[in-house]
Amino acid sequence: MKKSTIMLAMAGVLSAAVVGAHFYANQQAELVVQEQITQFAEQSELLIEHQGSSYNLFTNTIKVQSLEIKDAAEQQVLLNIGEFSLQGYEADKISEFTEVKLANVTLSPVLAAELEPQAATLVGTSYALTSSLRYNPDNGNSQFKSSVEADGVVGVEFNFDLGNSAELMATSLEMQQSTEMTLEQELQMQSKLISAVQSLQPQTLTFAIAGQPKLDALVTELLTNQGLSKEQFQQMLAMQLAQVPVSEEAKQGLSGFAAGLNALEVNVSVDEAMDFNAFSQQVQSLAADPEALEKFLNLKITGS
Repeated sequence: MKKSTIMLAMAGVLSAAVVGAHFYANQQAELVVQEQITQFAEQSELLIEHQGSSYNLFTNTIKVQSLEIKDAAEQQVLLNIGEFSLQGYEADKISEFTEVKLANVTLSPVLAAELEPQAATLVGTSYALTSSLRYNPDNGNSQFKSSVEADGVVGVEFNFDLGNSAELMATSLEMQQSTEMTLEQELQMQSKLISAVQSLQPQTLTFAIAGQPKLDALVTELLTNQGLSKEQFQQMLAMQLAQVPVSEEAKQGLSGFAAGLNALEVNVSVDEAMDFNAFSQQVQSLAADPEALEKFLNLKITGS
């Protein structure tokens, strides 16, 4: 048999295997989704309905399409979610990367009617939410990222990096794999979790707001509900900032964003490795010296 024929035959077998694996994986994904939805319904007063799910072997991503979140008692739709996706989840080990995405989230007429008097700008838009965790088992560092975007209005990001997170990851996996526990076991697990959190080492933190065309309308609505104009708010902010002992650069960043509503970014970083207890003690000891605290936190605020 010619080598070319052998290669074609092998390609055909591999293709068939991949298709078969995907078909099996999709069936398993649907079973897992149904199981999780059932558990969620039992633990909450909400119901979830969806139209289908799929699984990608190559990216280890499960996707669920067209979800409806309903109030279990009144059977009213609260939220519509175009797509939910989960990438990198591992049931039996610590994943080095996990990401959850909610795309095209819209409010039901019930929630929209409640929100409209306070913020009509947010009623007709769609939302996207993303949350991810990246973990490095070699050095124990982890990166948490989360973002929320109201399409056409505003985007918000909150990210932070932590060191010494191996204990937290191991404890989280243990909790994930535990099914039924006695009260004593639950208390022991809670104690381990608290200890793991306290041993974390804060490294960096970033908070950012990205203004979009309708943000000005949203801010105007919120201020009007408080009986304020934008000019009055900016004057109040200037008076408050004048009394806050932070650098002029930080003040300019905050006032710049209040005036322009384009972008705001707050960055904090810690140079020395220390756990949360030591970090909290250091912050408390510098509370009476804002300049030293700002320097310790490497605080940077920019805005426009």
